[in-house]
Amino acid sequence: MNRLLKNGLLNTLLASSPFRESQQKPLRKKLNSISSKEIFKSSNSQFIEVFQTNNFSKKVIFFPGWLGHKDSKYLIPLADLLYSRGFDIVRIHPIDHGDSEHLNEDFFRATDIQALIEVVKYLGQKFSDNEIHLIGFSLGGNISLRISASAEINFLKKTIVLSPVINPENSMNAMDKNSWILRKYFIDKWKKTIRRKIDLYNINAKEALKHKNIKSLTEYFTENFTPHSHVRDLFSAYAVTQETLNNINHDTFIYSAYDDPCVPIEPLLELEETTNVEFNALEYGGHCGFIDDFRFTSSVYHEISKKLESNTH
Repeated sequence: MNRLLKNGLLNTLLASSPFRESQQKPLRKKLNSISSKEIFKSSNSQFIEVFQTNNFSKKVIFFPGWLGHKDSKYLIPLADLLYSRGFDIVRIHPIDHGDSEHLNEDFFRATDIQALIEVVKYLGQKFSDNEIHLIGFSLGGNISLRISASAEINFLKKTIVLSPVINPENSMNAMDKNSWILRKYFIDKWKKTIRRKIDLYNINAKEALKHKNIKSLTEYFTENFTPHSHVRDLFSAYAVTQETLNNINHDTFIYSAYDDPCVPIEPLLELEETTNVEFNALEYGGHCGFIDDFRFTSSVYHEISKKLESNTH
């Protein structure tokens, strides 16, 4: 790894920076040109966008990070690599992700993943003769682990998550305190969604736009748009626990970095590996970065590809 990229914040920022656009554009264009779009309706009438290729007998379902999308810069290179190795790519937009705010009046809540469990279950039934894997990044990694632990999901071959949120409160505090750049990035992203909801549905949420850090905005959101009375209740409702890992019955690999400025690795290391769940604690990589050089090479992505191609744990 390039010496400069051993800085977790730089690795994180560069991985999602405009400097990556020249590499990304042709990959994104190719993948989108061969993907079809479907809108899935859940049992509680939530609408979820699904983008999928259908050329192979192996599928990989992707969940982006919080308010990310199918073209997120950390997602596209891995999706392209896996497609080149004979895997179909299925990219899911949870509520409000990928500029899909118009599809649902309710805000996205990380605690409510029933619709996402249902869409993964639907894909399992649709491609019942296929080998199906699951990959998630950051909060999408948290969601992927919880879906993998669901009793309703029993067909996944492997799950791989990168920089997953394990302890949401811990991660919120890190994003608020470790870097003003990251704090501003996540706050601006959240406020963009809130503004769109206000414009689309006339939701009474203008007060939210006054908040300047993630903690205070989370507290406001919890009090006004969730069934929880306190943020601690909200956080405990979607934390990844030892019970979550114990309930996963297929090969699962968790990649996290010690230098992650958004999701500290300590909550993961307080948990224990299981027969099915393996931790890959890396010294460097930042948050959903894992790039080795300024050509955006990622040995981690190549390792993930090999894991999915292998029939062993």
